[in-house]
Amino acid sequence: MTRNDLFHRFCALPFSKDAIGLGWNDSYVTYFCTPVGAKIIGGLGVDGIQFCFIPTISSDVVFAVSPMPCGEHYVEPIASNFREFLSFVLFCKGASPLEQICWMVEEQFLELLNSEDRKHCSAEEIALNALRKEFGIEIQSNAYQYVKNFQANFDYSTIPFSEEYYDTLGIEK
Repeated sequence: MTRNDLFHRFCALPFSKDAIGLGWNDSYVTYFCTPVGAKIIGGLGVDGIQFCFIPTISSDVVFAVSPMPCGEHYVEPIASNFREFLSFVLFCKGASPLEQICWMVEEQFLELLNSEDRKHCSAEEIALNALRKEFGIEIQSNAYQYVKNFQANFDYSTIPFSEEYYDTLGIEK
């Protein structure tokens, strides 16, 4: 597990993490693209999409891992720390839209957030309210711009991948 205190407090809260795309179980599958040493902190429960810390890069930065990426990378940085990540989750009303920012233009992202297909349930509202109340987290309305900028300035060569990653993609290490 990670040493991130806020993350451990989050895990201890008695609400459904699945409701906001941060479900947790002890049997997470690692994929060919899961960074070496990644500490999985939750997942969407679809398409293998998970969120993690990569301690060899930073014990604070939150990354999204997607075995079927729509963008250039299988692993994308999302937030510089867990508190910031949760503020983006509050804005998006879940973690799923954050993983999709890498391939969207802002208009698509806002359309996704406002989509009628995104039905909100009471478990989701309970989870979001608990985040606001327990941590005093403010909603970050600039999530899209922040994440895009963070990704544009990130050195992807620092992500530690396994031999399986390079073999699967047929690329040189």
